[in-house]
Amino acid sequence: MADGVRPAHDSVQDILKSSHASWLSYASYSDFRYPADLRSLLGRVPAFPKNSSQAKEQSSILKYHQSFSTLRISGTSLWRTSLGECELPPKILHHDLPCGFTNAVTCHFSTSCPSVNWLTSQEDGGDTDNSHLTILILAWAYILSARWVELQGPSTRLAYSCEGRERQMANLSSEAIEIHVGEASKQSIRWWAALLAPGQGWRAEIDSRAKVFQSPWSVYIVSSQRFVIRDEDIGQIATNGRDIPPSAEEAVTHLRQYCELHAIGDQCTAALAAALFFPWKNSDNASIALPMPKPRQSPSAAEDRPSLRSIYIDGSTQSQDHQLPYLMTLSCNVRGLRALLSGSFFESGVPCNLVGPYLQPIFAIIDPLLARNDLRKLATIMGRRQPTIAYLWLGAIAMGLHWSILRSVRSGLFSIEPHAAAWTGTVHSFIYGLPQHINNTTEDEISRADECRLLYLTASESHQRYPVCPWPPFGSIPLVQTDIEVRKHAACTGHILHYISWHWDTDDGGSYEDLGYDPTVTPVYPQRTTNCCADLATSYQAENCSANELVSEAATRSIFGWLRVDGFPSSEKHVFTHDWLDTGSSSEESLCDDDDTPTTELSDVEAWLDTLEI
Repeated sequence: MADGVRPAHDSVQDILKSSHASWLSYASYSDFRYPADLRSLLGRVPAFPKNSSQAKEQSSILKYHQSFSTLRISGTSLWRTSLGECELPPKILHHDLPCGFTNAVTCHFSTSCPSVNWLTSQEDGGDTDNSHLTILILAWAYILSARWVELQGPSTRLAYSCEGRERQMANLSSEAIEIHVGEASKQSIRWWAALLAPGQGWRAEIDSRAKVFQSPWSVYIVSSQRFVIRDEDIGQIATNGRDIPPSAEEAVTHLRQYCELHAIGDQCTAALAAALFFPWKNSDNASIALPMPKPRQSPSAAEDRPSLRSIYIDGSTQSQDHQLPYLMTLSCNVRGLRALLSGSFFESGVPCNLVGPYLQPIFAIIDPLLARNDLRKLATIMGRRQPTIAYLWLGAIAMGLHWSILRSVRSGLFSIEPHAAAWTGTVHSFIYGLPQHINNTTEDEISRADECRLLYLTASESHQRYPVCPWPPFGSIPLVQTDIEVRKHAACTGHILHYISWHWDTDDGGSYEDLGYDPTVTPVYPQRTTNCCADLATSYQAENCSANELVSEAATRSIFGWLRVDGFPSSEKHVFTHDWLDTGSSSEESLCDDDDTPTTELSDVEAWLDTLEI
């Protein structure tokens, strides 16, 4: 290193070239592909819980946590901390998810919506005048909400509101947009009218402690645009006497018929991905801009187009009902979604002081795409980078959330949520890696990254919480200057954070276990690499090096702030006095004795440790 903290020039150049080569390889693919299926994404994701009469025939009334604007459900996860001979106590992590909001997310229609226009009509060359995407997104929002009502039990209700009734099929102005639904039942036509009604054509609600919360996918449409729902006979719509909204399964049937009529399976795939981000938008109190629906005046042109292709709705009803609750959990884990998307840029072999040079070539490739609104290419790159969550990037870009994700990543701000990583089999922090085995008879140093891992796994004092910085600290430290627990387990094999299962909290103080969509999925751990793509030759000239250094400086300060929260050892004086870290919080009193040999007291402690059976 140049000064003990700043990386050497050669190291910077190496990471610039390898990062540029790696991401350039993703950009070399010209074809955008819709994700083939959802099984790899769902992995160990638990199902959205059913309130009462859950697994093992036990009554399980969910435990709700209520605030002014949000209703939440919670649970705990169980993690093994050792796969070897040395047994450490398991870790139990707590996590909660929003499951209801006092307000629906606001949606308006736009005639210029670049974040979603690229998704429309892929099969006919991208004719944006044939945009069904908004209609499909609103349909999925209803389906997710209907399933939510069915799972949450008797305290919930799903009903049409008066806005959906006010639909006149005659004497409408010429500006009304016609929506053709083919040979549809009266119930189906009533449903489509409610989806497109201004305001709230339907409401999915739950009562909790004298307050009413709406489903996380509830939507309030702000628009003066009117729509005409046309069936095959183009007749008047009679209102069903009972006016009962369809169940989730019935609504999926209506949606399938519509997609088959217009041959828009790919748009339906994208619509579900977009609808999964409604809870995110609601938690941010942000509105949603969707393209003005402009379907063709007649669906007859679809006769010569490919038949329905969708990763979801072309399966059996049984398969649909099985997948939907898992997608709902993933959708409500807003913190997890943030972590998964920002984690696409994580690279386990990049230390904290090289984060800036690693990220700079990435945005040199991405920024021109953003400048010309080439979001199809952005989706292609991110899908190639991490295929497991390509489907999430599809929805995030459709909702315009890529801007906030990229802005945070550019600044080096990454979200970490361990459950989302474990559930989807992805990695977005070095802390999940396997510490390297240390032979105490021949080695007297340990990498700071492994020191961090062992501090967290052993729940050492001041390190019970995982670090918020995903990037590992650089370098190593004499083993004798580490925490007692680190020295005790440095020679052990198999210490790692290994996800076991999830348990939903119930209101009686208990819980019930959910092993996830596919309990056979094995966890993924970071690989020990030093370069993200060292075998690819490329030339790259960095720009704005000062900004790169600021990102590296922030990452270095963050991880060392977690690692050395109780003070720096004497061997790291060059670190804590460096201008990247010297904030005046450390003092000479926090240093160990300058002599690297253990003190008498320390020797006594180590002698005692040698008598223990580990």
